Amino acid sequence: MTTDATARSAARVAAVVPVLAGAGRFADMVPAGATLPRQTLFHAGPPFADREAVPAPILNAAAVAAVVEGWARDAAQGRAAIQAGDILLAPAQDHGLVVPLVFVAGPSTGVLRVADEAGAGSALAAINDGPPDGALRFGAPNAKAMDRIRRLGDLVAPALDRALRDDPIKLAPIAADALRQGDELHGQVAASSVAVLKILERRLAGDPAAPDVAAANQFFLNVWMAACALMLKAGGGVPGSRLVCAAGGNGRDFGMKLAGEPDRWNTRDAATSKGPRLSPALADTPPLPAVGDSIVIDACGFGAQALGFAPGLRAAFGDAVPRGVMEAPANLLCAVSPAFGDLGIRVGLDIDRVGRSPFCANLAMVDRDGVHGLVGRGIATLIAG
Repeated sequence: MTTDATARSAARVAAVVPVLAGAGRFADMVPAGATLPRQTLFHAGPPFADREAVPAPILNAAAVAAVVEGWARDAAQGRAAIQAGDILLAPAQDHGLVVPLVFVAGPSTGVLRVADEAGAGSALAAINDGPPDGALRFGAPNAKAMDRIRRLGDLVAPALDRALRDDPIKLAPIAADALRQGDELHGQVAASSVAVLKILERRLAGDPAAPDVAAANQFFLNVWMAACALMLKAGGGVPGSRLVCAAGGNGRDFGMKLAGEPDRWNTRDAATSKGPRLSPALADTPPLPAVGDSIVIDACGFGAQALGFAPGLRAAFGDAVPRGVMEAPANLLCAVSPAFGDLGIRVGLDIDRVGRSPFCANLAMVDRDGVHGLVGRGIATLIAG
């Protein structure tokens, strides 16, 4: 049974009304009075136990980020500096940022800001870095990645900020309409991305950044990551609460923070996603265990907890969908969010309810060895029922 403290946390989560409110470079978007640690890059999930534990795809992405920051002349030098401890790695969520898959951010990374309409805080997410070819988030060496990351920070982020700062975009109506059209807002974001890109297309008409934004056909995914991180964070700081207020995977460990202890990571071995591969040629390529801060989406109440809205994705996953997932909203989530109207969307994961249903996340799969990048998509059972 959900405790009073956990219920209070869940009510805070349900009260958040997220809006896409701005963009900029990460170092310029941290809260007033906060600063980023020196010569540090930011990855998904909990901290690594040691430098030797960093998986190859994350090391690839971090090396690119080090070059973008001017801390290394090339990826090889960046990789060596990270392995030597001259460039540090830290969890992005510990600094108010969420990043997808194996993406690694630096101070100059272009980020989006999602705020609560009532003014109760904000959260940041890396701007979606576009099509798979050249995308840092998949962790395969690619010559296009550096230029793309620089453009996102130098060109795209300022353009998005101009388009948003005086007229934030309400996100819950877009998300609700997309759920009705078959998105679950994690593995499937087609309808939601079309909707937000139409708005931005009008606002960015004629801007040099417009083609970069239009090319990111999963643009809404990163936006919704920030929205869910904001909602979860709102539940934090209630003594005794067992609500999940942060979640992510680093390719080794799956980590959560609970609202009663919002500064402490609780970790366990990360599970591996199961599901279809992109091609038969990748069938035997081992995927990295669960990775990415996008797990905040599932912990908030979407993604795997909203598979009932996404028959197309359920069909694609087929036998990989674990038993009990369809009952997860009723079994795991604590509060109904009024922002979604008559959909009856439940939010807020009570860790003590896991067991009635498993806690799962819909996650892309990347090559464990950092060679092939994206290899498939599926669903990971992070805590078994």
